[in-house]
Amino acid sequence: MSNNRLFFALLVLLIWLPLPLASNRAWAWAILIIGINTLALVWLYSLLRGRASLTPVFVKAKPIFIIWGLWLLLIFVQLIPLPITWLEWLSPQSAFWQSSTLSVDPHATSVALLKSFSYVLLFALILLLTFRNTRLRWLAYALILSGFLQALYGSFMTLSGLEYGFLHEKVYHRGVATGTFINRNHLANYLILCLAVGIGVLIAQLEDRSVSSWRQFFRNLLAWLFSAKIRLRLALVIMVIGLVLTHSRMGNTAFFASLTVAGFIALLLSKQATRATVILLTSLIIIDIFIVGAWFGIDRVVQRLENTTLSHESRDEVSLYTLQYWQDYPFFGSGLGSYYTTFPAYQGEDIRLYYEDAHNDYLQFAAETGSIGLGLLGLALLMTFVLALRTQYRRRNPLCRGIAFSVIMTIIALLIHSTVEFNLQIPANAATFMVILALGWVAAYLPRHNHKGWQPHHFVSKTIVIIAMLGLIYSSYLAAVWGWADVLLKQSQYRIAESRDRQTNFLEAALRLNPGNPEIWEYLGGVLAKTGKIDTEVLAFFQKATELRPVYGISWAHLALLKHRLNQHDAEFFSALKKARRAAPWNTYVQRILMKTRLAAWYHLPQEMRLDLINDLEREIKRQPIGKLIRQSRRQWAVCSFRALPPGLGKFCGLP
Repeated sequence: MSNNRLFFALLVLLIWLPLPLASNRAWAWAILIIGINTLALVWLYSLLRGRASLTPVFVKAKPIFIIWGLWLLLIFVQLIPLPITWLEWLSPQSAFWQSSTLSVDPHATSVALLKSFSYVLLFALILLLTFRNTRLRWLAYALILSGFLQALYGSFMTLSGLEYGFLHEKVYHRGVATGTFINRNHLANYLILCLAVGIGVLIAQLEDRSVSSWRQFFRNLLAWLFSAKIRLRLALVIMVIGLVLTHSRMGNTAFFASLTVAGFIALLLSKQATRATVILLTSLIIIDIFIVGAWFGIDRVVQRLENTTLSHESRDEVSLYTLQYWQDYPFFGSGLGSYYTTFPAYQGEDIRLYYEDAHNDYLQFAAETGSIGLGLLGLALLMTFVLALRTQYRRRNPLCRGIAFSVIMTIIALLIHSTVEFNLQIPANAATFMVILALGWVAAYLPRHNHKGWQPHHFVSKTIVIIAMLGLIYSSYLAAVWGWADVLLKQSQYRIAESRDRQTNFLEAALRLNPGNPEIWEYLGGVLAKTGKIDTEVLAFFQKATELRPVYGISWAHLALLKHRLNQHDAEFFSALKKARRAAPWNTYVQRILMKTRLAAWYHLPQEMRLDLINDLEREIKRQPIGKLIRQSRRQWAVCSFRALPPGLGKFCGLP
């Protein structure tokens, strides 16, 4: 594949990123990883053949690659099995859960490592393939086109009432624009990224023309109306309409705030601020807010902002509980990607929803990667932000200055939006953000003339390149089998839910493909248990699930229930009860299983666990009728006579 074709394939990949549900499904991020790895493989092969070389931009970007390398090393260290004494010193909480690694969910962290590696690889490809001004422009236009298509599609679906997402009818967020995303807030963030690039390109095209007569004025006006600038401006208008139609409160706030701040910085750093720049920035704010916004529902966004109160939002409570979570994993975190399995141990009674992410990127990265990981990410952003400021101040290339504006606006917008959302947990948004950061380095160091870069000539350097190619092949293999295993798992879950068919063919195939996925072990064990097959083989499935993901309360609850059915009231049974109670103290499903199991095994429980059960029963009485929790039985009477009971429980036990 020629270098031009490889660059074109990269542009196609960037446009593809948001299409399949923002690449936020296992099969979709598997395609993303395989696509990036394939591009990198082709480039490395070209490097060996002498048809490609390291660009000057890539060589000068060593500082940021050191940061990315340390980030990947941190995630890799989270997956290394450590002696228990080391683990107790580095992460006492991981040791408590009897995890052999710093990560309490190694499979989720392995997936996160694959994704992170692909993002860094995409960053590198941008620097390696963008060695001319023309390519920098094409990259920018690819992002603008992608944002335009998303805004056009999302706006049409909302205004027409068809309400389709990516090849299926929308279930959530009907009446607002989502494009091919699931969440409107994530579409809003993606549109902000594309808008920032578009505004930067538009600024790069500005020029002051002196007008000596009305004839010259109308001539300039006609030239502008038939130029590419008007098409770009219309594309930006469509994206603003799409952004407004998402009705995302912080998304719209982040866009207009970042545009204002970045515009002020641009005017401040410009040694010769042109009148056209001032007019453009002013028109972007005034026209987009008061004209476009008035027609397409900016008032509804304002109303949502006015009606937003802490009493109606649970995100602030989630943030407080996540801070407690971070305190237990202060330096190395619980493992990148482990939030959704670890957070239930910290959420309180007032959180009734299931939070897969923290709705705050700062706190989620802090909890999952510790202070070290959060510091590395912050350093990478700060380094790129300062570089973009320097580019705006020093460079004379209009396009490079415009891209620097885009980078500054993007970073400011993401810093604002990330306080209430998890945009960097969405592959399409994270990958696009990495592309824009890479464009900042390209804009800073893009040479005026082509320079021949480094090529491998020695045996050692060629060997390193070949090893890298083998690593990319293995990474692609893992992404493919893990993605396909997840497809089989979801297909099995759908068939069982729809037809009540307990066939396990798909599950067994998924397990063969990805034996390290605890979700497959857990679900397969549950399916076999519901068929009436209660034996040590089924028990082994739950034991494996708790081994692979020791912080997941549902797995511990299922393990305890099955051991009781097998009449195995041993140390493992009691340990499962304790860990299930600790891992998910307010999870209704887990607590229901624990109530049922402990009541059934009442005479086998030690005194401490009986007291815990009574306390849990008293607590649950206040939340829901006790009749939903336990049934009339001899064991119930044993519980009722255990000690003085509150009126609600006493009435249920037949006491006055």
